[in-house]
Parts: sequence; C-alpha cells; structure tokens
Amino acid sequence: MEEIRNWILNIAVIAVLMIILDLLMPEGKMKNFTQLAAGFAVMFAMINPVLQLINKGTPVPYAGWSDEFYLLNTRFRYTTESLREEHQRQVLELYRNMLIADITNRLESNKQVIKAEVDAVLNENTSSEKFGEIRKLYIKLFIENSEGNSIPDKQRITQEIRKELKQALSIEEDKIIIHITEGN
Repeated sequence: MEEIRNWILNIAVIAVLMIILDLLMPEGKMKNFTQLAAGFAVMFAMINPVLQLINKGTPVPYAGWSDEFYLLNTRFRYTTESLREEHQRQVLELYRNMLIADITNRLESNKQVIKAEVDAVLNENTSSEKFGEIRKLYIKLFIENSEGNSIPDKQRITQEIRKELKQALSIEEDKIIIHITEGN
C-alpha cells in the first residue's frame, strides 16, 4: 500500500512541477517543446512503477530514454537555431526600415526635394563580420519643376546628397545610386 501511495505522490509532484514549468514558459515553439518533454516525464513516472509492480521493471537505458533524449535534444537545438535565425531576420528588417525612414526624412527636409523614395540593400549573411552593412542605396528624388533646374543643378544636388549620406552613414559614394525626376 505504501508503494502505491509513493507512486501516486510522485506522479502528483511531477505533474505539479510540469504545470508550473508550463505556466512559466512563453507562448511559441519552446512551450510546445516543454509540453512534449513534460508529457514524457509524466508518462515515464506512471509506467515504470507499474512495470516494477508486475516484476518487469525497465532499466533506464532500455526504456528508450537514450533515444528520446537524443530526439528531444535534436529538436531543442533545431528550435533554438530557428528562433535565433528568426530573431536576426526581424532585427535586420527593423534596422532596414528605420534606416530607410531616416534617409527619407533627411532627403525630404531639403527644400528642393518634394518626395524621396529610398531602398536599401543590406548584407544579410549572419556569419559575416559585415552583417547589416549597407551594400547599396537606391534613391529616387522628385524635385520641383522650374526653369532654374538644369543638369548642373541636378548634379550639384546629387553630389550634396552623396556627401551628406557618406558622412552620416559611413558609406562609399559609389554605393549610393540617385535618380532625379522633376515633378511628382
């Protein structure tokens, strides 16, 4: 009778611990992983004493735990790696959007520019030391239609913008492609 009491108590303690662990885990893939591991722990706690009661106790190496541990560990590594990659992708996208917004605001603050469209190409290789570096900037400027805007004026505007962006972003001028259009 004492063995059954201890068995039920062990199952209850493991179940309570797993519920607490489940409550502490954030939503997502990791929570699914911990629920799977918790299910295996409770299942093993329930099955092993029953097998021992009928005198067929299962030693841990033969209970499949080494295989289960390997599978769970592999799944954990895969989940961790995919979460890390997703995080880096989101950070890069946020950085790209903020960079484009900053450059657009800089350009549109120029009194000659009506509207600016900006696109940035970044280094997306996470293993590179230059991860997130600006590879190219594509800028399309819409300037006011006026008789005073000549080709030398457009070249002057282009050079001023390249110089300002080179200084602000530490980017080489040849990586900044600017197209100027009159009107909007």
